[in-house]
Amino acid sequence: MKRLSILAAALTLLALFSVNSNAATSAKVEAEFSQRITSAQKTLSATEQRISKERAALAREINRLERDVRALEKESAAARRLEDEKNLSLSKMQERLDGWITQRNYQNNLIQQFLRQQGAALNVTNSAELTTEEQLGHISKIASMSESWLEPRFTSVELAQTNGEIATAALLDLGPVKWAITDNTAYTVNNDAGEWLAVKALSPEAYEALNLLMTGAEAELAFDPSLSNFDQIPEETILNHLEKGGVWALPILLFALIALVIGILKAIQLMRLPQIISFTPAALRNAVASGKSAFTPGGMQQGLFDIAREIRSPRERDDQLFLQLQEYRVTLEKRLTAIAITASVAPLLGLLGTVSGMIETFRMMTLFGSGNPEVVSGGISQALITTELGLVVAIPALIVHSLLSRKARAYYLSLENFAVLLSQDSAPEVSTPPREVASA
Repeated sequence: MKRLSILAAALTLLALFSVNSNAATSAKVEAEFSQRITSAQKTLSATEQRISKERAALAREINRLERDVRALEKESAAARRLEDEKNLSLSKMQERLDGWITQRNYQNNLIQQFLRQQGAALNVTNSAELTTEEQLGHISKIASMSESWLEPRFTSVELAQTNGEIATAALLDLGPVKWAITDNTAYTVNNDAGEWLAVKALSPEAYEALNLLMTGAEAELAFDPSLSNFDQIPEETILNHLEKGGVWALPILLFALIALVIGILKAIQLMRLPQIISFTPAALRNAVASGKSAFTPGGMQQGLFDIAREIRSPRERDDQLFLQLQEYRVTLEKRLTAIAITASVAPLLGLLGTVSGMIETFRMMTLFGSGNPEVVSGGISQALITTELGLVVAIPALIVHSLLSRKARAYYLSLENFAVLLSQDSAPEVSTPPREVASA
């Protein structure tokens, strides 16, 4: 027991010593960890400050690099456009060059047309031979001359009259409109290579008005807005007008000839038809029973009457009347379809000719440009001749077809009414009465 108590006491002392030793160790460890944590926090704070400074520097560097990239993108786009311009195909360059040439030709044509209209005032015979600088110089001269047109005055010139004589005349120049007056006649005049030529003699009223203007008085003076161009239009015959239509005018004229011949023949046929004679039912029964009629021999009404008189069976008679009416209908409407076809086809042929002419006009515009409106309007007017010709043929053909069809339909309806009366005027078929059966 004593040993056990000693042992227990020893164990108790050992446990107490161990607990004290562990407590000292834990305090030391805790102090060491606390020191480490404090050191790590200081290190983390320093690292965060260093990272923040480096981040700001890197952000500034990134912004600088982005600006450099955008500048390089612009330079790259400019270089790419320049490279694309260098790599344009020959066809693209040719198209651009053609566009520039077309624009230049259009401007030159406008300038030349203006100079041709004002050539008499400038003594310019051929404006196409002038350089661009000379043409612009003439236009500037015309602009300065237009100021003097606001205050017109008479000048003395040598005038070649319409009879060939040379006389001294007083010239009134109002820009494009020019008059000259001699001792007894007034003229519209034109300047040809520096020589004044009389174009047309004016009326006595114009002569008196010019005399009043010479004295400084007021007067009304009429002038030709076309500048005598209307008098220079050549007279055109119908044959010349048709020749401008080209090859498409031939089928239109052929259809017109066919429709004309058929219309004349059909009109003669319908006018020579005998008039339909009207009957009352009683009079028609008597005529059928007696076999006497007042119809024109060989006429359509006579043919229907003969069928009703010869065939007494109602069913057979009605069938024959119907067949005869259909035959007469074909005869009355025969060849009218050709006139209707002409009325339908002629405008289409005219439109076809117009389209062909417009294609040719645009082809000429492609080759020679569209600066001169006279060439374009002339080609279009010639192209429209076929449309005009087609309508001229189609409208009368449509009217003739309508009139002849109405006449034929009215005559057929009269025949049909007569056939209905004939079908109602015959006695019914006689049937054999039934035999009586003797009763046994």
